[in-house]
Amino acid sequence: MMSIIIFPLNYWLIPSRFNLLFNKFIFILFNEFSMSIKKKNINNLMIFLSLMFFIMFMNFFSLFPYIFSSTSHLLFNLSLSLSLWLSFFIYLIYNFPINFLKHLVPLNSPKPLMNFMVIIELISLIIRPWTLSIRLSSNLISGHLILILLSNFMMNWISIIPISMMIQNMLLILEISMSMIQAYVFSILLSLYFNESN
Repeated sequence: MMSIIIFPLNYWLIPSRFNLLFNKFIFILFNEFSMSIKKKNINNLMIFLSLMFFIMFMNFFSLFPYIFSSTSHLLFNLSLSLSLWLSFFIYLIYNFPINFLKHLVPLNSPKPLMNFMVIIELISLIIRPWTLSIRLSSNLISGHLILILLSNFMMNWISIIPISMMIQNMLLILEISMSMIQAYVFSILLSLYFNESN
């Protein structure tokens, strides 16, 4: 049903200002992501763009009252990041085992420290999905907590409602922009991890 509603608007009607703005936004994001991905992997760019929009809409809809915020939970974010990272990791080991081993030892590292450097690089490689998921959930939880605490404070002090309403509106604008920024950071970091795997 959604395809019947959405797709004819792009082909048969004069595009609206919103449609032109959305197309411009997609074009800017496409250029931004294509700079972080190699030319031979440009076909995989839609994975990261669609992931960004999925997370962005999930974050945005969680700002409405009585809507459950699934992206502020660590398990949901970990399932997203771990599945994609694990697929990149398996792809790298299966197709480019020499490149995988080369990444474990940085250039110009001293020979006595090479074994230690391999351990450090392996640990940094393994904790990537956890850091991605913790970053996304902690930033979203902190923003929701600030909005809730400020609204509870506003209920106790009726006399300062105009000032607190202004502050709460500013925080809501910050949360809307944070939902976009966190989705961008999550997907751009995954694209950089994918770029390392080739």
